[in-house]
Amino acid sequence: MIRRQHQEHDFFDEANSLREVLDARFTDAYTDSIAWYYFCDPRMYTYLRASPQKVFPKDLFDRFMKRLREWCIENLGLTPMHLPYLHLMVNGCRLGLHSDFHNGAWGYVYSLTRWDQRRFTGGETLLLRDGIPSYKKHHVHGEVLYELVPAQFNQLLVFDDRIVHATPAIEGSMDPMDGRIAMVGHIRATSPFVRGSLSSMEVRRVVLGVLPQIRDSIRSYKDVQGTVSYRLTVDMTGKVESAEVLTDNVVTPFTGYEQSDAVAAVKSIVYQALVGMRFPSARGSSVVIVPILIPLPDLRPIEFSVNHGLSSESAAEWITANLEGDSKMGLHGHWQGDTFQVQEPLAGSIRVGPHQLLFSFDPPMWVPSQRESFHASLRGLVERAS
Repeated sequence: MIRRQHQEHDFFDEANSLREVLDARFTDAYTDSIAWYYFCDPRMYTYLRASPQKVFPKDLFDRFMKRLREWCIENLGLTPMHLPYLHLMVNGCRLGLHSDFHNGAWGYVYSLTRWDQRRFTGGETLLLRDGIPSYKKHHVHGEVLYELVPAQFNQLLVFDDRIVHATPAIEGSMDPMDGRIAMVGHIRATSPFVRGSLSSMEVRRVVLGVLPQIRDSIRSYKDVQGTVSYRLTVDMTGKVESAEVLTDNVVTPFTGYEQSDAVAAVKSIVYQALVGMRFPSARGSSVVIVPILIPLPDLRPIEFSVNHGLSSESAAEWITANLEGDSKMGLHGHWQGDTFQVQEPLAGSIRVGPHQLLFSFDPPMWVPSQRESFHASLRGLVERAS
C-alpha cells in the first residue's frame, strides 16, 4: 500500500533511450532545437517546460505512457490525468512552496536527470513534513521540517498532491545537459476499472449504486479527507472474495498521516460497503479496482449537449482530432457506431446526433474544483468549435 510518498527506482526499461534523445537534441540547437516555454512567476516559479510528445519519438513516448498508466493502475488504482510536462531547470530555476490540491490526488516526477553526475546543487523535491514545529525545540530546521527526495535517474516519485512541496533553486551550469530534467504530472481516480468476466457497465452500475450509502454513512466525519482505492477480487457468483488497499492518503487536518480514530472509522465503513457489494454472476472471476474520494463528491453525472452544424462524419472527425489521445482533454476510448465510448479519465459517452453532441460521464471521484474544471474545459472547447 502506498501512502504519502513513494519512490519507484529503475522505472522504465528504455530510460536511457529517452535521455539519449534529449542529449542528441541538446548537442546541436541550430538543427534540432526543442521548443521550450519559459514559465516564470518571480514570486514562485522559474523553469522551462515543453510538451514531451513533441520531443520524443512517438513510439518511445507511447511506451513510456503505457508503462506509467499500467503502473499507476496496478499500484495506485488511479490513472495519470492528461499528458505530463517536460521540465528543464538550469542555474537560477526553482519551484517555490506550493500544493496541488486542485490538480490531482497524487503528483508525480519522473526524472531523466543524471543525478550522480550532476554539477549543480539543489533540484531535489522538497516535501514538508506533517505537523507544526514546536517552538519549545531549539534549532528546528532542515530535514526536521521537510524531507528532500533526490531526482535520481529513472526514478518515479509519487506524492500526495496536497503536501506543500518545492524544488530548491538550482545553482550550477546553464548547460541543459547538466540541468535537472523531469516529466511532471498528476494522478487522479478514474471510473471503476475491471479485468475479467464482468463488463465495465455491470461493474459501474453496482458501484454507483452503493456510493450514496457510503456518502450518508460517513457524512458526520467532516474532517476526514483523501482518496483510498481498493482492488477487489470477485468470484463467478458475483461475491467479493477479497479487498486489497492499493493507495491511501486519507487524513484529517489535525492528525495528518498519524493514527486517527475518525480515519479508521471512515475506512472501515467504506471497506464494509465495498466487500458487501454483489455483482452479477459471470463465467469466471474478475478483478475490480474502485477508488473512493472522501468526503464523497457530487454523485450526479456530468451531462450536457452542444449544438453543431456539421455532418456526422465531420463531427466524429473533430472529436477524434480534438478530444482524444494526445489532445488537451486526453479522452481515451473507442467508437461504437455514432458514439465515442469514453473509458478514461472518466467512463462515459459522446454521441453524435444530427444537430447536437450529447455528453454523459459518470460522477468523478474528484474534488469539486477538478470536476468543474473538466466540465468547463470540455464544454468550452466544444462550444468554441461549434
